[in-house]
Amino acid sequence: MTEVKICDVSLRDGMQILNRHAVIPLEARLQLAEALVRSGVPYIEVGSFVNPRVVPAMQDTSEVLRRLPPYDGQVAALAPTYEYYELLREAERVNTVALFVSASEEYAQKNTHMSVAQSLDAAAKVAKAAQDDGYRLRGYLSYAFRDRSQWNGLMPADQVSEISQRLIEMGCEMVALSVTDGMATPNDIERVVGHVADQLGLDHIGVHLHDRRGLGVTNAFVAYKAGVRIFDASIGGIGGAITVRHSIGNVATEELVAMFDSIGVSTGVDVSPLIEAGLRVSQMADFVGDPPPPSKIILDEIAKRRAEVEETEGIEAELSLMDLVGSLIEIIGRRPHTLTVENVSHTLVDAGKQVSLFLHAPTNRAAVIFSLIMMLLVSGVGALFVRVLPSPWAARSEVIAITLFSLGMVLLIGLGLTLVQVAGGLKLPRSLTQDERTIVRQALSELAEDLKARSTYPRSYEV
Repeated sequence: MTEVKICDVSLRDGMQILNRHAVIPLEARLQLAEALVRSGVPYIEVGSFVNPRVVPAMQDTSEVLRRLPPYDGQVAALAPTYEYYELLREAERVNTVALFVSASEEYAQKNTHMSVAQSLDAAAKVAKAAQDDGYRLRGYLSYAFRDRSQWNGLMPADQVSEISQRLIEMGCEMVALSVTDGMATPNDIERVVGHVADQLGLDHIGVHLHDRRGLGVTNAFVAYKAGVRIFDASIGGIGGAITVRHSIGNVATEELVAMFDSIGVSTGVDVSPLIEAGLRVSQMADFVGDPPPPSKIILDEIAKRRAEVEETEGIEAELSLMDLVGSLIEIIGRRPHTLTVENVSHTLVDAGKQVSLFLHAPTNRAAVIFSLIMMLLVSGVGALFVRVLPSPWAARSEVIAITLFSLGMVLLIGLGLTLVQVAGGLKLPRSLTQDERTIVRQALSELAEDLKARSTYPRSYEV
């Protein structure tokens, strides 16, 4: 049996920040969900039903739920009020409803335009309806550790206990005490968790840690030592509150799992698919112009793969070798030939570093400019040729010069365009047969043309 429960909130808390302009396509987020399912994480929070004008990234939550890969764990979505719960009720696959309240009056007003008491009443209404409909419940308690509106900046622990008890009485099987602004210290964790443990016990208490100052995993360790056994996290450490200025991400799921693994605490989660998911999240962050996810594990994996690629002749470090090989394999699969795609694919993938791609060819514009310059040189040589000939030959030499100019122009343009075509190429493993080499070269040519054509269109995320 697992000793701790890891609840992943990447698709909700993470994507509401990373995908705040709703530009990352649904298919990419579904790939992230598929990696989470393979990891064995027991809880996935898929999204929230909130105002799409405020959080546009969550407007297709119903579609994400509908297309979620097969999964036996908890599938959760957040609904802050009954109005949005009615939207959740119509969605497929949800079995857990997440309630949201704040311990801070200031944040409650800013985030939901309600007081703490009003948000508790709204949560109670949602909880009653959700229980009647057969859903499981969990609660979030924001600003459970620090509150800048307090004279000393600390959230009173007895206030956290009182609100947590209200949420448990509503039917929440767990309440996630949240470090919403990421400012909590290990002392804050010990203070609040210790008080809640004395008042309520910790059977229904978890922590939702944000990581502003690099203390996230440390805070998780302190919470574990204090008796907490339920932890929220997100892939790569992405995430944050929409209404918090300079919002900061969550504790990274892969770092949390790795930390527990290192001290012999069972999570039941495989970290390898989490790293794969983290690399996908890094691509998403790069696409939207955000910095890479802060997870040290993901940054280390990116650096390691970049170093491997830099050792491979002919490919720039920022390109993903296996992504390009994957694109080649896909193209090969679409082309008619007698060889089996599986054999070629297996050979390419196994070849690893032997495969070198050369896709940074000069553009057609560069070739044309080169050809024009050469045409001017040829015309100059032709004019000089006319000047040095005896006058009886001058008229005839004009024809010769024009002829030479025309021939030179044709040859140089052809040479320039040929350079463009041959600058992209493929260094293939020796294990490929001649027929296989021909197929792969044709696929590379098609891939290069595809990349060149796409570069003229508005930028889009490629799944």
